[in-house]
Amino acid sequence: MALTSMSLQELIKEDFLTCKICYDLYTVPKILPCLHSYCQHCLEPLVKDGALLCPECRLQTDVPGGASSLKTNFFINSLLELFQIKHNRDLACTVCSDAQKILTATARCLDCKDFLCQSCTQGHCCSRLTLHHKVVKLEAFLAGEYDAEMRLLQELCCQDHQQEALRFFCDTCSAPICRDCRMLDHFQHKVVSMANAVQRERPSVEQLIDSLAGTITCISEQEKAVEETVDKLKTSGENIKERITRYVDDFIDYLLAQKEAILGELSAFLTQQMESCRLVKEELQNQRDKAISTKEFSQRVLYVGKDYEILHLEGMIRNRIQELQTYIPRKLESQIPELAIAWDQPVMLSEAALFSLVFPGEHPKGDMETVFEPDSEASASPSEESEDDPVLPVDSEEDSCPNSEESAPDTPNKNSSCCSRRSKRPKRVCTFEVDQCCSQVKPNITGIAVLPHAGGILLLDQENDEIKQYSAGGHFQQSIPLPDTDSVFCGISVCGDVLACSSDSFLFFLTLEGKFLHKLLLRGSESSYAITSYEDSYIAVSEGTLCSISLYSPSGHCVGRVTPTDYHGGKFLFIAVNDWEEFIVSDFIKKQIVIIEKSGLILNVLKTSHSLLTKPFSVCVDTSSNIFVVDQLKVIKFSPDGETGEVVLSNQNRQKRPRVLAVDDGGRLVLVQEDGYVHIYCF
Repeated sequence: MALTSMSLQELIKEDFLTCKICYDLYTVPKILPCLHSYCQHCLEPLVKDGALLCPECRLQTDVPGGASSLKTNFFINSLLELFQIKHNRDLACTVCSDAQKILTATARCLDCKDFLCQSCTQGHCCSRLTLHHKVVKLEAFLAGEYDAEMRLLQELCCQDHQQEALRFFCDTCSAPICRDCRMLDHFQHKVVSMANAVQRERPSVEQLIDSLAGTITCISEQEKAVEETVDKLKTSGENIKERITRYVDDFIDYLLAQKEAILGELSAFLTQQMESCRLVKEELQNQRDKAISTKEFSQRVLYVGKDYEILHLEGMIRNRIQELQTYIPRKLESQIPELAIAWDQPVMLSEAALFSLVFPGEHPKGDMETVFEPDSEASASPSEESEDDPVLPVDSEEDSCPNSEESAPDTPNKNSSCCSRRSKRPKRVCTFEVDQCCSQVKPNITGIAVLPHAGGILLLDQENDEIKQYSAGGHFQQSIPLPDTDSVFCGISVCGDVLACSSDSFLFFLTLEGKFLHKLLLRGSESSYAITSYEDSYIAVSEGTLCSISLYSPSGHCVGRVTPTDYHGGKFLFIAVNDWEEFIVSDFIKKQIVIIEKSGLILNVLKTSHSLLTKPFSVCVDTSSNIFVVDQLKVIKFSPDGETGEVVLSNQNRQKRPRVLAVDDGGRLVLVQEDGYVHIYCF
C-alpha cells in the first residue's frame, strides 16, 4: 500500500467523500478528465449540447451520452463503503441475527466481511473453514486500526458477473475483467493478472506523479514572481501617485507664485503709467484753461473795447497767444502691455497629456526626459559614433492615429498602400559623421539627394559651399564644389544626369561632377527655395509665399506650374513628389502638410489639430509613396493619402534633432541630424 493507515484514515472522512455540488455523500460518483468528482444526478443538469463544464476548474468535457457515460469513480466508492460501515454504530451479527432475534456484533471477520456476536466469534475461530480468518474486535475496527487491511481485502465485482471479483486486466481492451469474462468474451485477448498490470504501470504513474513536484515548484515560483510583481506594482503605483501629487502641488505653487509676481508687476506698471497719464492730463487741462481764458478776454477787448484800448492791449494779447501756441506738451511715453505666455501652445497641449506612463522598451513622447537605454541593434559604421544614441525607433501604439481633415475620393490603387496597420520598427543599419577633414568650418547640411541606381548620397554643405558625396554604406567619396556666387545654396536634387541646386532666387544646373551648365531666375522673392525631382522629367520648385510649384526641365525650361485651388496665406517650404505625380509640401506658416495633384486639386491637408504634426519641416516619399516628415524631435510616417500616421523615430536630445531626410532606391531612410551625423534605416 502506498498510503499509510494514517493517511487512509484522513481520506475516509466526510469532507473528502462529499460532493461539492449537493454537499452530501457521493451517490454514483462520476470522475471528470480534470479528476474532479461529482454525483451523477448533480452533473446531469449541467450537460448542455453534449458538453459539460467542470464546476470547479471550468474544463469542458464532451459527454454525448450524458453524465452516465462518464467513468465511475470506484476509488471514491470503495472509500464510501468503509466510511458507511464505520459510521454505523448499531451493528448486528450478520450470521445469527434474524427478524425475531438481533444480537449486537462484537467483532468483525476481515476475510468474510461479517459482523459477529460473541458466540459466533468463538465458533468462527474454531471452525476448520474459517480457522485462519482474521477476526478483530469491533472497537478496534471502528477506530480505523484495520482500515489498511480492509482496503487490501476489498474487491470490486464485475458488472456482468456480480459474484466475481475483477482480478484480471485485458491489455487488448484496456479494461479490468473477472474470471468469467476472461473465459468467455476475452478468451483470445492478451490478459494479465490485476497485480501484474498494476506492478507494470505503477512505475510510470509514480514517475508522472513525481514530475508534478517540479511543476508545482515552477508554479510556486511563478506565483511568487506574480506576488513580487503585485508588490512592485503597488509600490510603483504609490510612488507615481506621490510624484504626480507632489509635482502638481509644486506646479500649482509655482503657477500661483508666477501669477502673483506678474500681477504685482502689472499693478506697479499700471500705477506708474496711470500717474504719468494723470500729470500729463492735468498739465494739458491747465494749458487748455489758459487758452480759453485768453480767448475770452481777447474777444471781449476786441468787440467791446475802444480803439485806443485795443491798440494798448494788442501787444500783450499777441504775445500771450503766441506763447500759448508755442507750447509743446510733454510727450507721454505710454506703453500698452500685451501678455506673452511661454507655454502657450494649445496644439502641443492637446496632442499629448502632461503625464504618461512609460514602460521598458518604450521612450517618452515630446520633450519628456528619456528614462530607458537606447536600442543597441545598430551595426558598426565607417565612422565611430558617440555613445549617445541617435534618433531612436519608436514602438508605441499610441503614436499611430488617423490624421486627415480633407480626404480625397477613394482611389483603389492607393488604398492598397495605405498604412492600415503599424509598419515594422525601423532598424538602423549605418551611421556616419559628415566628413570635416577637408572643410574649413563645421559642415552645415541643408539639402540631401540620392543618386538613382548608384545608391550614393549627396549632402549639400552650405557652410563650405560644396556637395559631399558618400557611398550607400556611408563611405566618403568626393567633394563637389559649388559655383562661385555671393548667395548661399540651400536645396539640391538629381534629375537624370543633371544636378540642380537652389541659391537665393536662382536655380543652378550642374553636371554630376559639378560642372556649371546654366542657371535661371526663379519666381518670387524668397531667400531660399526647396526643390525635388520627378524621375528624369522635371525639377519641382517650392515657391514659398506664392503657394505654388514651378516645374523645370533639366534644360532649364518651365514645363508647368502647380497652383493649389483656393490656397492662400501660407508659405511652401520643403517638397516631395510621389510616383503618381502628387506633390507633398510642408507649409511653414500654417504648420501643415498639403498633398496636391499636378492639376492643383488639393487631395488632403494634414493639420496640427488633426494629426501628429506640430511643426512640419523636411519631407520625402519612399518607393511605396509613404510620406516621411521631420517634425521637431521626431520623424512621422504617413500613408500615401495621409489618412494614417505614426511616429517612427524620435529623440529627446535637441542637439540630435532630425533635420533633412531622403529615401534611396532600396527604400532605406537617410536622415541627417543637427549635430552632423547621418543615420540610415531600413523598414
